[in-house]
Amino acid sequence: MKRRTFVVLLVAFFILTVFSQEIPSELRGGIQADNATIQKALEMKKQGWTYVMPKPKSPQAAWGNRDGRTTWWVGYWTNDKTSETSSAEPVLTNSKYVGDGRGSLGWRRGGSPLPPTKIEWLLSKSDGIKPRED
Repeated sequence: MKRRTFVVLLVAFFILTVFSQEIPSELRGGIQADNATIQKALEMKKQGWTYVMPKPKSPQAAWGNRDGRTTWWVGYWTNDKTSETSSAEPVLTNSKYVGDGRGSLGWRRGGSPLPPTKIEWLLSKSDGIKPRED
């Protein structure tokens, strides 16, 4: 019985260490992420990309409130090195993450946005809610 418990604990520890890596200090912590996600975020960070989280304009515009009459600051990507912006997550093209050039700064009506992705969370500095666990 003790041996079986030890094996189960060892397997659980192995799974946690392989699939859930510690978040490096240059990324925003507070979530669990796999190594591939962390490595992608680190490369995007190295290339200058940061995500600015959506923000509610009023208390009625809380995360999860789908009321279309609420107003939100639009979430977008910005590159600190190139001054590029992007409305969508930058895409890897020829070893470089490239945005769509359509990052918009401003308010929008239409209810709460979806929770951020893990990449958006890791590359943001503040605000938002934690991503859903997939």
